[in-house]
Amino acid sequence: MDPRFQTLHITYQKFWPDISDEEFAIVASYCEIKHFSKGETLIRPGEVCDWLALINTGILRYYHAVNGKEHIGEIFFPGQIVTDYCSYTLQNSSMIHIDVVKDCELVMIKKPNMDLLKQTMNGVLKFIAGYLAMNYISNFQRNTSLLVDSAETRYLNLLKERPEIVRQVPLYMVASYLGITPEALSRVRNKIAHSGA
Repeated sequence: MDPRFQTLHITYQKFWPDISDEEFAIVASYCEIKHFSKGETLIRPGEVCDWLALINTGILRYYHAVNGKEHIGEIFFPGQIVTDYCSYTLQNSSMIHIDVVKDCELVMIKKPNMDLLKQTMNGVLKFIAGYLAMNYISNFQRNTSLLVDSAETRYLNLLKERPEIVRQVPLYMVASYLGITPEALSRVRNKIAHSGA
């Protein structure tokens, strides 16, 4: 197996445990490896998203730009799938930006190829259903936290559950992801540092 498809294989096995080598080879044959540099944009508002991408290396994010401010919805790391799923599914204009935070290598598949796989391989439907269920739960928990938790609680939870964001992403992006200003994040970090939490 091409080592560049190893992450894809692991991801498929998570939701389609009995996928055979032959089945995976078919899936991989519809994918392509692409590289993007820090700062490059993969999708902009008004464009239609026609791809799914699994991250091999690097970091990406999606965000809304409102009145000159960025509101980050998600930050993606290796092993995660990136797309604008609303635009991808409905084939309408995207409302978000997806760009590269750190140089990345992606395994990408175009919508017509994924649609063909869904029609010919039942296991692909199993994979999609499992991934979407996990993603829904994750998004629900995140949105609930933004509504009910304090900034300090959100930051402490981030340190516990996704410390790679704090370690590898600029602090202004961390603040945006938490739904607070960089100044508020600085206050939270200072408070935690002084309390020994």
